[in-house]
Amino acid sequence: MALLRGKAGRDQDGARTPPAVPAEAVQTELDKILASANFVNSERLNRFLRFVTEQTFQGNSDKLKEYRLGVEVFDRPEGYDPRTDPIVRVEARRLRSKLESYYENEGREDRVVIDIPKGSYAPAFQHRAAAEGGRRGWIARSRRTIALAAGLLAAMIAFVFVLADNRRLRGALDQAGQPAIDSETAAFWGDFLAPGAENFVVFGSPVFLVSQRERTYFRTPAVSDPTNLDASPAFQSLQKHFGPLLGPLSGPRFDYALMGDAIAVQRLTAFFGSIGRRLTAIPAHLVNWDTIRDGNIIFLGAPRMNPPLRALPIQRDFDWEEGDEVIRNRSPQSGEQSAYTTRDHREAMTYAVIGSYPGLRPNREVLLLLAHSEPGVRAAVDRVTRPDQIRSMTSRLGIVPGGERKRYEMLLRVMVDKGVPVKIEYLTHHLVSGTGANR
Repeated sequence: MALLRGKAGRDQDGARTPPAVPAEAVQTELDKILASANFVNSERLNRFLRFVTEQTFQGNSDKLKEYRLGVEVFDRPEGYDPRTDPIVRVEARRLRSKLESYYENEGREDRVVIDIPKGSYAPAFQHRAAAEGGRRGWIARSRRTIALAAGLLAAMIAFVFVLADNRRLRGALDQAGQPAIDSETAAFWGDFLAPGAENFVVFGSPVFLVSQRERTYFRTPAVSDPTNLDASPAFQSLQKHFGPLLGPLSGPRFDYALMGDAIAVQRLTAFFGSIGRRLTAIPAHLVNWDTIRDGNIIFLGAPRMNPPLRALPIQRDFDWEEGDEVIRNRSPQSGEQSAYTTRDHREAMTYAVIGSYPGLRPNREVLLLLAHSEPGVRAAVDRVTRPDQIRSMTSRLGIVPGGERKRYEMLLRVMVDKGVPVKIEYLTHHLVSGTGANR
């Protein structure tokens, strides 16, 4: 294939282009990437990258379309609709992010670069010098100022030699440039901070119903489960009462997110960015277990708006009853209530639960940040992202750096003023053992 085996040529301006990368070198680089910390535990990304690379080797890069990848890589059935199932686009974004992280860390000295350009699923293969030199191509093409170009080229060569002689120094500087993470934060977040870890936050998707005749959207807490709406007594009741006025109701639609959830997601992503980690946010109705099960997962928001929670193989002591107005304490201990309710006064006070459990894969975790209301969600996020609050939690739970990983459920009471959490009170916590798929 010309991309892999061709010789150096010239571009449209007459500048000499770099030689193509030999297939053997690409195969070696692919094996290194798939064995790296960023990829070794990501079976689907491994399969994705290997498939598109092999197809490119075989001259089929023009056939790497979203539908074909969905069927042949992600096991979607024949006839599936990529417009409603974004698995390929989501995984392609993850793959580009993983490759970028690899070349910033383990692969920063590799001589060959494999890239998935945006807008395409076909990989590109370049020598390291060519990949880094793309931004400087104007030097080779500029023939009007030969002396200046020669001077710049000499300076660049000298700079390369300086870098080559100071690789250890560069490595030290790279390490120094990583944000410092204090011991309490590292102990609290655990596997979320592991090198190459994939972190996801799944936030609630409010169900909206639609009157096509009146072009009206509306939402009611009575309808929160989007599966099989026609069989839902609440939906049938709405059809009976509003149908004569609005016409037949249809749904579900997921066009909006709760403001409190959006603020909470923004704070979480900002926190992860501040400690040099990535966090991918996914609305609950777009969650695909094939995508998130290999990573660390945060579930955020009101449980009724987060149906994937029901599929988690965990037993919760503090569990929500229908409607999310009551938290049932399934194992009351001395001084605890059997239920915590915010049915009538959530404008002034609400509850939140923070729970930590083993993940769906070894060395992975699940964190729940659940609440009756938006202020409670924001309060739970503050609790796990503010250094002073993290220190308070690690002290209370007995979490110490290098110690045994603690699994727990913590109940908080949140005082609210005009929709804003103004005071967060610890009520109680239960330590959890033997919970989750990864025991």
